[in-house]
Amino acid sequence: MINPYLKLFFGLLILMLGLGYIYRPDIIERVNKVLKETLLNDSYVALHRRNWGFLLFLVGATLIYMGASRIF
Repeated sequence: MINPYLKLFFGLLILMLGLGYIYRPDIIERVNKVLKETLLNDSYVALHRRNWGFLLFLVGATLIYMGASRIF
């Protein structure tokens, strides 16, 4: 099984990334400038930022719940 602390860590990381996509797209666009040759495309981020944000938010919240339910 996966360590619950690892689930909690990745859940928080993905949750923060999801919130960044939703509320602070300027930070995501700065990171995108660094990674756009390998992973991201500017037009894709601009068009689908809310979809990705909500998806990452839900995955992060699920991982936090799974990790916290094993710990507490």
